[in-house]
Amino acid sequence: MSTRDSFSVSVAPIFLRVVLGATFIWAGLGKFMADMPVKGEQAAALANMGVSSVQAKVTSEAPEPAKPVKDPAAPKEAPKKTKAEGAATEGTVRLASFAVVPVQNSARTFTAADFPNEIQVARMYGIALAVQGAGKVPADSKAAFPLFPPQVTQGHWPLYQAWAVALTELIGGFLVLTGLLTRVAAFCIAGVMLGAIWLTEVGPAMQSGNALFFILPANRETFGGDWNTLIIQCSMLAMALNLVFAGAGGLSMDRAISGRPVVSKPKPAPQG
Repeated sequence: MSTRDSFSVSVAPIFLRVVLGATFIWAGLGKFMADMPVKGEQAAALANMGVSSVQAKVTSEAPEPAKPVKDPAAPKEAPKKTKAEGAATEGTVRLASFAVVPVQNSARTFTAADFPNEIQVARMYGIALAVQGAGKVPADSKAAFPLFPPQVTQGHWPLYQAWAVALTELIGGFLVLTGLLTRVAAFCIAGVMLGAIWLTEVGPAMQSGNALFFILPANRETFGGDWNTLIIQCSMLAMALNLVFAGAGGLSMDRAISGRPVVSKPKPAPQG
């Protein structure tokens, strides 16, 4: 391979790394630092997933319970037992209380009525709401299949997936930008982009039963903005896959740590 070819193979991935890394660092930070409004069913869904900041809104705004007013006509309470009498029956009373009164579960199910006003939550939780909705079949869907298996869209699973996506974007973007563990980071980013394409574009198009070429969203302008999201997602996916197969190039942490050449020189043919 010529010097020019070796130089291009070493330098070309840098442009991909800079664009891809900066894009996903920005996207990851936005999911943690930027807010989005939720209320009603969406807020209740996040509270039931276990988002403590949303649950605190109900706890802090709940009115204090009214203190009971004593009725003068009510019978007086029985006199308290002495210390000696209490010690004699303490074990029996505790055993009876445990047997009769069941242990109450402190967890509660939140409803839309608990969140009549808008509250601000991190944008990351929008992914959790989208994942939870992907386990259901829309009422107007012509193809009766959910986008995600219902088993991974219930309970705390949507919250775990939202955290995984946000951390993958932030940490993966940093690794790609610095050229450290580039192939692994790019592979994870490619997985995130595949999930985003399926969840936001291809999956809903197939559910609608009116997809272009069976997978692409139909009824969109040919050169309009409606296609921009899908085009950007596919571009990010292609860039990530390029780094998976081509590597980080010469100017990278991977190259500095391994010390191996970017392009292996061919062995000379044996002289016979």
